[in-house]
Amino acid sequence: MRSGGTPERIPHSSDIKLIASATAFVLMLAACSRQESASEPEANIARAPPTASVRDSAMEDMSAEDADAAMDAMERDDATDGSLDNAASAPTGPTANASSRSEVHAIPAAFRGTWATSPANCSARSFYRVTVQDDRVIFFEDGGFASDIRVNGNALAVTYPFENPNGETEKRVVYFARETEDRIRIRQGGGESQTYVACPDQ
Repeated sequence: MRSGGTPERIPHSSDIKLIASATAFVLMLAACSRQESASEPEANIARAPPTASVRDSAMEDMSAEDADAAMDAMERDDATDGSLDNAASAPTGPTANASSRSEVHAIPAAFRGTWATSPANCSARSFYRVTVQDDRVIFFEDGGFASDIRVNGNALAVTYPFENPNGETEKRVVYFARETEDRIRIRQGGGESQTYVACPDQ
């Protein structure tokens, strides 16, 4: 009995069930709220725009003649700043835009892959095929890890150390210029340039 003389009310079983139901409902709402909050980052990730393919780039297609001109400009720049051992071999003419030429730490994705002078030459290792990775170029009986990588627009220059038959390490340079997504021009320093086509993934 309460202190006012009013008899204490004993909870009925229906009251207990009602309280239990209300408590379960509140707990269910809280659990749903936590689940929605936890799922928000995933929803944000799902709505994020897809990343562009590594083969996609801002490079524009160019003709073989324009690709040769781009490599010529890179080679003249190399002769000017000492990247070439034999500066006299560099072609004459205007240099590339110095403000656009930059050194990078990895060969751009647009140049990576296996390339050959024709689709038929993709299947066998030969002088007509080259593999370009993020940190090296691999020719038949030539190539090596890049010691210096320079890019200007569609043109790329890669310097690598190479041990010649006399056991001496010399600095070699290979130039690339992207014609299209599936075609590039390649010139080993001082040599003739040639178009290579992309080979299927091995």
